[in-house]
Parts: sequence; structure tokens; C-alpha cells
Amino acid sequence: MQKQLAPATNEASGEGGHLKRYRLSAAQALSLASTGIVAAVLAVAILVVSATLRRSTLRDAQIGLDRSVRQLASVTANNMRAGQLRFARAAEDPSIHSALASPTAANLHAARTVLRRLGIQPDSGLPVEVWGETGEKLGSVGSDSGETVGLNIPAETPEPETLVGRGLDSLRIVDSVQIGELQRVGGRSLFWLVIPVRDDGKLLGFIATRRHISPNPQTEATIRELSGNSATGYWRNVDGSTWTSFGGFPETPPNSVLTVHDGKGERLRGIANRVLFSEGRIAGTPLVLGMEAPRSAILAAPNATARQLALLGVMLMALAAFLTWLVARNMLFPLGELTNAADSVARGDYSARVPAIGRQELVRLASSFNRMAQQIGEDRKLLETANRAKSDFLASMSHELRTPLNAIGGYAELIEMGVRGPITEEQRRDLGRIRTSQSHLLGLIGSLLDLSRIESGQLSYSMGDVAVDSLLDSLEALVLPQTKAKQQTLIHRRCAADLTVFADREKLRQILLNLLSNAVRYSPRWATITMSAQANGNGTIVIEVADTGPGIPHDRQRAIFEPFVQLDRSLVSPSEGIGLGLSISRDLAHGMKGELTVTSAPGEGSCFQLTLPVGVAGEATQVVQTEAYSVPAVPAPQPAAAPDSH
Repeated sequence: MQKQLAPATNEASGEGGHLKRYRLSAAQALSLASTGIVAAVLAVAILVVSATLRRSTLRDAQIGLDRSVRQLASVTANNMRAGQLRFARAAEDPSIHSALASPTAANLHAARTVLRRLGIQPDSGLPVEVWGETGEKLGSVGSDSGETVGLNIPAETPEPETLVGRGLDSLRIVDSVQIGELQRVGGRSLFWLVIPVRDDGKLLGFIATRRHISPNPQTEATIRELSGNSATGYWRNVDGSTWTSFGGFPETPPNSVLTVHDGKGERLRGIANRVLFSEGRIAGTPLVLGMEAPRSAILAAPNATARQLALLGVMLMALAAFLTWLVARNMLFPLGELTNAADSVARGDYSARVPAIGRQELVRLASSFNRMAQQIGEDRKLLETANRAKSDFLASMSHELRTPLNAIGGYAELIEMGVRGPITEEQRRDLGRIRTSQSHLLGLIGSLLDLSRIESGQLSYSMGDVAVDSLLDSLEALVLPQTKAKQQTLIHRRCAADLTVFADREKLRQILLNLLSNAVRYSPRWATITMSAQANGNGTIVIEVADTGPGIPHDRQRAIFEPFVQLDRSLVSPSEGIGLGLSISRDLAHGMKGELTVTSAPGEGSCFQLTLPVGVAGEATQVVQTEAYSVPAVPAPQPAAAPDSH
């Protein structure tokens, strides 16, 4: 026999929105996950490529600056040597020697003629001068510089001697062309070119010319060719006192040096303008030639490449998101609908169907599910019909059986009373057995009627506040004769007098009596049976019936709550009843918004817990709220193959 199936709950109207949300959530989750993975991979790749490009570009730019500085320094040194040859020839001319030995007007005129004849012409109005051995100017070709150097060289100064004067502090008395430090004069960058004039090892004086740095298109073209348009060149003194660009314009020294190694590195110009630089000293001079290139200009190309890669990455992420959406549309959406349809079937809505869309495998799966749901729905209708017929049969047969059983009991009582004549003791014992069997059959029929009412939803409950401790007291008196007959110990652990549950008093009594009767029946002699109750702390109260019997195996603890199941049913160990007590008790607990569970292990006894809502303390023995309602029909279990249970 099976219980009546629960009525189907059709939530189709609300499932559509839930299904749509689920589909969107699954698709979005996959899209976000895939797009996130692609974005992470692309971001790492772009960062690695960008960093590599930046390092490579900066390294190449530094190499280009170094190469340009070396080549320009080499060109400058060659030009210095060419000037040295011209000055050396002029310094060896007898007319120059005569003018320095005897600076008369005739000798100085002859010296100027020699200088003009040798091709040493003034540069932009700057003169070529002849100085005495102490630095006084004796004569000049071109515009007069208008100043006296005043070398003030001591008469007996050991070699190497140093010329002391403005812009000439670094000059030494040697037989080679020398260049003085840069000076800012009248907005121009000037420097001296000087060569000593000697005769038989004796210093006679100097030939000197003052030059200025002016724009040189050829030099600028060379810089652009070597280092690109972003690079600029400059000259400076070794001590950093004067800076000037290759075009002769004043140059501001840098704010600070960030890194430097072997005359190259990185430094700041202004607040945040970082520049790469490379420098090289012109051999034999106090001058340093350098070149700079802004870091931002150098990195413009790799930064543009990085932006292009980032744009490409965004396009790839958009493509990945679109492809993911297509995958979700073709696979996740049908799977989401199938999942929700399966949930609907599990809740009893066998009308749920899945659209056959997507790939061939998904279409086949949807078709199979729809056929299965249709078959289950049809079988459910047949099962409901059979279940109703079974319930009607039980109710009808129970009523029909009660009449003859009551008649049997009545006639047995009449015979036992001697109405039909005297009876022997053996006949009296047989009549007692007849009456015991008749009462047992009436109890079984009552259980079947209760089960039928529960399954059909026709059982009503009168809910009220029930004092637990007083109820357990009344049960103790009813069960005590059974426990004494088996020499068992019944313990009632008292609880607070105001501990109250909200339940149907009679049905609560029926559940607890059934639990106590089972404990007495299945526990051996000398066993201990305990009743107790306590608040659970979550708005419920737990009533426990524990015994020290043989216990229940874990794999059979669910089966004992199914109808018509008993443990230890055998020919050698017959048990009373037909296995409906625990099933009815659990259904009654559910009808009162409670739960009936068991905790047990073989050899450790059993403990049944009845959990019910807490009531209001006070006149709890009176029904403070009466609610008559029908219990929803209990779902029919599958035919149990488990052993008979407790």
C-alpha cells in the first residue's frame, strides 16, 4: 500500500522570470570569467611587450647618444689639430719672433702681414692677437678685444707653467694649441685659442685668437642623422661653470643627476622632464661635449605601440565576450532551462517542458526529458487514482470490519459472563484470548483509518498550548503497568512547569504513547526508559523518549518511518502491530508543524526526538486557539524493500 501523492504545485508563472534570471546569470558568469581571463592574459602580454619595448628603446637611444658624442668629439679633435698646424707655422715665423722680441711698430706690422698671409682670419669680428710673455697685448688683426689679459707669470716658474687670467686658467705653457674655458661675454659664448711662441727654448710670448660658438647647419644635420630630431647638443666647462648649446645659445644646467655611469645616464631638466645624456671631454681642452634627448620623446613610439596593443586587446576582449555569449546562448541557456524544468518536476509540476533548441546533443537530451516528464505525469495520475481507490477501500473495509469485530467481542463477553450457561476455566482462558485478539484487530483497523485520513487530508487538528511536564506525568501512569510486567525502569526527568508546546493535545498524547509503547515492546527486561523535555533555543521544544534497547542500524533508521515496516519481523520473533505507529506519528508531527527524528546505534539504545513549536505559558491545559484544518496529503513512498522496522 502506498500513501497518496502530494498535489502538484504549478509555479510556471513564476518560473519564467526565475529561469530568465538563471540563464542571464549563467551566461554573464561565463562571459565575465572568459573575458576576465582574456583581459588578464592580454594585460600581462601588453605590459611585458610595453616594458620590453621601453627598455629596448631607451637602450638604443643611449647607444645612439654615445655614438654621436664620440663621433662629434672626434670631429672636434680633428679640427683642433688642423688649427694647431696653422698656429704652429705662424709661431715659427721670424717676423712673429721679431715682433715679440722687439715690439716696434714696424715689427708688429710685419707680424700682422704674416698672420694674414697664413690665412688666419678673424671670426665674426673677433681678433687674432700677439701677446707678450707676461700676457700684455702687443698687436692684433681684426677688431680689438678691448682687454688686457694680465697673465702675471713669475720670472722663474718651473715647467709646466700655467697662464693665469680670465678664461685662461687651464692653459699651460706647452708647444701645442690650447683652448681656454667657455665665457659668457655680451650674450655670446667665447673661448681662447692660444699657442706659445719660443725661440731656442725661451718663451717669447703668445699668439691668441678669441672664438665664439655659432650655429653650424652641418653639425645640426649630423646630430639629426645620428640621434634623431629629439636630441640636442651642448658644450660646457669641465667644472660646469658655463653651458652653451651647439648653436651658441645659453644653456641652463640640469636640476639634478638621477643616474650616471662613465659620462652617461639620466637627469632632470625642470621639474619632471627626464632626459638621457651622454658626455665626452675634448682631449687637451677644459671643454666637455654632451648630448641630451628627452625621455618622453624617446618613449613616444613605444607608448604609441602600447596604446595600439591596448586598443587591439579591447577589440579582442569584445570578440571574446561575443563568442562567449554565443556559446552561452547555444549551450548554457538550454542547460539552464533543463535544470529548472528538472526542479519543477522534483516539486511535483510534471507539466514542465524544455524547448528542443541548440546543438544536436542538447536537442536529444531535451526530447528525452520531455518524454520522461510526460510519462511520469501520466503514471502519477494513474497512481493518484489507485491511491484514492486504496484509501477508499481502507476506509470502507475498516468500517465493515469494525461491526463483526465488535459483535465478536460482545458475544465473547456474554459467554464469559455465563449468559449462555456455565463455562470451564479452559473456555474462560480461550474467551480471554478471543477478546485480546479482537481488541488488537480493532487497534489495527483504527491505525488504518488514521492513515487513510492523513493521506486524504481529512484529519483535523485542535491546536493549543499544552504543558509538557503534566502531559508526561499522565503518560507515566498509563505505561507503568507495561514496564512493571517486563521489570523495566521508567524515568521521568522533570522539566519546568511552564515549558509549553503549541500542539493538538490528543495527537501529541497519541505520538508519545506510541513512542513509549515501542520502547517497552522492543527493549529487553531490566531496560531503562527515559522521558524528558527541554527548550531548543530556536523557538522550539524537544521531547525525548530514550531506551537502552538493542538500537537501530544507521542504514535502517529512515525505513522505520515508512508504513508497514518493522524490524525483527520473523517467525521466531513475532512482533505485534503492522508497522504503522511510527509512520502515523511522524505524519501527525508534521501536521502540527513539528518533526520526529531518531538517534540510535546498534547496542547503544535509541532516542526519539519530537520537536514542536514553543507555546505560551499560562493556562496551558486549556485550548487557547482552536484551528481545524486539513493536513496536505502526504506524498506516497516507493514500495519499501527494507526490513521491517521499529
